[in-house]
Amino acid sequence: MKRKMFLTFSSTSLFLILLSSCNLPAVKPSVTTGSTELPVFQTAQAAANATLTQQAILLPSLTISPISTGTATLSPTAESSPTLSKPMVSVSVQTNCRLGPDVSFELLGSLMPGLMAEVVGMDTSKLYYYIRNPQEPQNFCWLWGYYATTVGDITSLPLFTPMPTSTPTITPTPVPNFNITYTKLDSCVGWFVEVKVKNTGSTVWSSGSIIANDSVTSTIISERKSDQFEDWTGCLSSSPIQGDLAPGESGSLHSFDFLYNPAGHDILITIQLCTQNAMAGACLTKEITFKP
Repeated sequence: MKRKMFLTFSSTSLFLILLSSCNLPAVKPSVTTGSTELPVFQTAQAAANATLTQQAILLPSLTISPISTGTATLSPTAESSPTLSKPMVSVSVQTNCRLGPDVSFELLGSLMPGLMAEVVGMDTSKLYYYIRNPQEPQNFCWLWGYYATTVGDITSLPLFTPMPTSTPTITPTPVPNFNITYTKLDSCVGWFVEVKVKNTGSTVWSSGSIIANDSVTSTIISERKSDQFEDWTGCLSSSPIQGDLAPGESGSLHSFDFLYNPAGHDILITIQLCTQNAMAGACLTKEITFKP
């Protein structure tokens, strides 16, 4: 009975609620949750956001730049050349090094291609370099700069006034000369003519020859050659034998024999002297005419 009354009351209440709802304006319901899980979730989310915000404050700001896909251009890095404390010089062609800045000076050495020498000065024309002698580094010499290339600062090098141009020593050319003097007509098997020759030149005579010509009879006595100078008396030598005639010395030559006595005839004597034995070397010929 009670259950029946409860059901009747519930049905009547539900009907009244539905009936009253038909006359009320529509109101957008607000979402209200009676559950306790949503505030808990919101509280946890707020704590997480606060932690992330604090970490964001503590972490440094990162700026991300876009990665370039272009080809990088490398600029060459200039290598600095070492600075030489002393100026140096090299040459492209072997160049002589002399006592002075001119070709007339004595040759002291040379600089070869591929080698370098220290430069210590220049001449006032700046055409020559005063360098350490490549062959004798303790000495110095003058190098012509035509084939030269310098390395280092040469602007502060001292300029040397060249010494006077070397005057070459001129060796006089030997002048050969001699004088002839008739000395005698003598006999051994036949008759021979003797003359004395004196060296009046600057060379040494080492050999001589004599030809006698009788102008009256047209008789020519053949040439007699000798590598020594000596006087004869009759058939014997009467003086020390001289192997040569130095400047200022005298010696004798005599002809082969005439088969007759040519006394009183005009005799032409031809004398030739030479600087080497066997009538070799430089030779000089002279003549003399006389009457024995």
